[in-house]
Amino acid sequence: MTVTLETKNSPKQSERKIFVVEDNQRIAKSLATVLRRAGYEPAVFHSGKSALDRLQIETPAAVLVDIHLPDINGLIVSQKMREQFGPDVPIVVVSGDTSMENLNALPHVGATYFFSKPMSAGSLIKFLRECLPSADITAA
Repeated sequence: MTVTLETKNSPKQSERKIFVVEDNQRIAKSLATVLRRAGYEPAVFHSGKSALDRLQIETPAAVLVDIHLPDINGLIVSQKMREQFGPDVPIVVVSGDTSMENLNALPHVGATYFFSKPMSAGSLIKFLRECLPSADITAA
């Protein structure tokens, strides 16, 4: 028998919750729709600070984060999330910026994977299902 104690200081974790940190509202809405249709529960944030603030009350199953956010660079957001999560939560950087500087920084900030925009929705969902087998998701 496994007993999980949730203290006031430990954020609640959902096996289906995916944080989408994307300042472009059209892209964020599209990602949320793809995730919802695949059975996930997207939570959209249009700034790095709002996503980091939410970590105080909730830990997602995975994170999709853009590099170019209006307030904090997405690589810094990824690094702060990795420091808080440890290795257990996949952090996927999603960006149209494929500069060598950014690509070389990915392992240093704890990114699990990188998708270049535009990306295939099917590839994203396949990747998430491989990373999150315990979510027990069936496509809607």
